[in-house]
Amino acid sequence: MQADIFCRVVDNYGDIGVCWRLARQLARDFHWDVRLWVDDLTSFAHIQPGITPGAARQQLAGVDVVHWSDAPDATLAARDVVIEAFACDPPESFIASMRRTHPVWINLEYLSAEAWVESCHGLPSQRPDGLVKHFFFPGFTPATGGLLREPALNAEREALQGSADMQDAFLRSAGVPDDALALRRTGARTVSLFCYPSAPVAELAQALTADARPTLLLEIGRA
Repeated sequence: MQADIFCRVVDNYGDIGVCWRLARQLARDFHWDVRLWVDDLTSFAHIQPGITPGAARQQLAGVDVVHWSDAPDATLAARDVVIEAFACDPPESFIASMRRTHPVWINLEYLSAEAWVESCHGLPSQRPDGLVKHFFFPGFTPATGGLLREPALNAEREALQGSADMQDAFLRSAGVPDDALALRRTGARTVSLFCYPSAPVAELAQALTADARPTLLLEIGRA
């Protein structure tokens, strides 16, 4: 099976995080031939080592990563499946190729726990040009599209949660110094902070300092 996934990085890393996870799973676990179109490779590189921001096209983890520029490569035509992430609108030149091949067109929507997604999951949207787009809603019930989860995820998480040495190794790889890691050994709580620039970080830090239990506050980055 051959698929194209389109991703626009709109807000922090959620868009590309979901699309990369999906592309990687389809390629690795189901042996699909996947092309992942991404408009912002710099943001992609922040969460995935090995991505070259300036490359027009590159291979990583069995996925063909294509820079989605203002002038996309017209020779890359639609194949079996087109996954449009979060209504990002594939380029018109690519949609023109879809009119010739009529692939399965899926609009991957945002995860929601609201009840209304059950009645919308799988609904078709007929276009005047004859193409049909189907809405895919991830969710938590059998009437939705479910959740992305790697086969070994639970086992890996349990191993990490059960090993202080593995946790320290992970944090050390992210740049946390050993003196900060030593605080965790003495009972300090670990808080990972990822927020918008307008978030009241100073107030949060002040509240944490008022607590008797020490806190290791890790600033992961800004949204």
